[in-house]
Amino acid sequence: MAEPFDKSTTQEAHILEKLSRIENSPAGYFAVHLHLSKLRAANRQQHFLNIAARSFDNLVNSADAILYTMMTGDMALLCHDVMVDDIDPYITKVRSLFSEDPLTDSEDDFEDTFCTWYDLSSTEDFAAFLSAMTELSVQAEILIEERRRGKADENQKNQGEPLTAKNLAVINQKLQVTRIADLIKHQTCIRIKPGSAGEVVFREHYIAVSELKDRIAPGVNLFTSAWLFQFLTETLDKRMLAVMSRRDFAEKDARMSINLNVATVLSRDFAQFNRMVGEHADKIVIEMQIIDIFADMNTFGYARDMLQERGYRVVADGINPLSLQFFDPATLRTDFLKIAWGKEFEDDATDGRLDNFKETVRNAGADSIVLSSVDSEKAVKWGLALGINRFQGYFIDKLVEAMSRSKVKPKARTIKKTSEVSG
Repeated sequence: MAEPFDKSTTQEAHILEKLSRIENSPAGYFAVHLHLSKLRAANRQQHFLNIAARSFDNLVNSADAILYTMMTGDMALLCHDVMVDDIDPYITKVRSLFSEDPLTDSEDDFEDTFCTWYDLSSTEDFAAFLSAMTELSVQAEILIEERRRGKADENQKNQGEPLTAKNLAVINQKLQVTRIADLIKHQTCIRIKPGSAGEVVFREHYIAVSELKDRIAPGVNLFTSAWLFQFLTETLDKRMLAVMSRRDFAEKDARMSINLNVATVLSRDFAQFNRMVGEHADKIVIEMQIIDIFADMNTFGYARDMLQERGYRVVADGINPLSLQFFDPATLRTDFLKIAWGKEFEDDATDGRLDNFKETVRNAGADSIVLSSVDSEKAVKWGLALGINRFQGYFIDKLVEAMSRSKVKPKARTIKKTSEVSG
């Protein structure tokens, strides 16, 4: 029978919670993932998707079956102790609704692109289905965040007085005495081997700037002047170092990373932080933004060499697909290069960005590349195909969450069709 859903929570989140509950006793469970988001735009209209969802009403009202409708348009049918043959007519009915769409033409092929079946009593299938649902959950949260951000940007556009030298002093003074420890977030970079769960490379610690703005300058638009905001980040660096230096580095197994200005690395505040780190510098990764690096390459070179000699790892952050046309980041001689994933790579046809990226991978070495801003399993597979194995981003965060709460680890791998499922 259908379960009542909390409408304030996405159905993507509901199915992940359900999977966590049945993980220890998945016998008799199977799932069907209908890839309706791949339909042509004209067939993806909401009223068509609603008709498809209602096609399962009799099933979910009479059997132990739950239909989850995703924000992308995909659907997932989760069944328990139901005969597979009893499901086929429902899938066939939905397929017939979209019979003119190319997505439905693959029914007799080895791999059915319309839907994928999973026998959840199989550890491999459970992991594959968990990965697929985790990705849908990430996509849902991205869509929600984009909508929220779009509304916020529209509401806040041109709102707030500009950041000026006059109000900068007041804001900077507030920043020096304001509590920031509770604003520190972290994002994990993991190393992935195809067919296995990821391992943590480092956890990046950063300040949620939007929350900081609400605390120290709610009526000021901090981003009207890049140079004045840069001055604020140097004060923020010092506060961050003070907070992070109180940690017990001897007990930290995984590396942590922090984003600092080049000038901060050469400051007394960092020297004090270095004394607190002591012999554990090899557990610390220092990230510096490419725009700051280019402001003074000689000073950056000195800071990089000093850090590496002391045992720190160094990351050049903020590299995007467009910038690869103008310089080879391998010449920066950092331990890692953080390059943002973008559709520009996947869709590259004429401007050579993919070729530039491949050249960077060859020159720097695949092990030194961190593909950041990863928002889908597709991006992970794209990176793995190029030999990259270190990833960071919103999708990775969700993957790490799933790994931490599940004994069956979701895997980044090509999902093959399961031809038979036990009923």
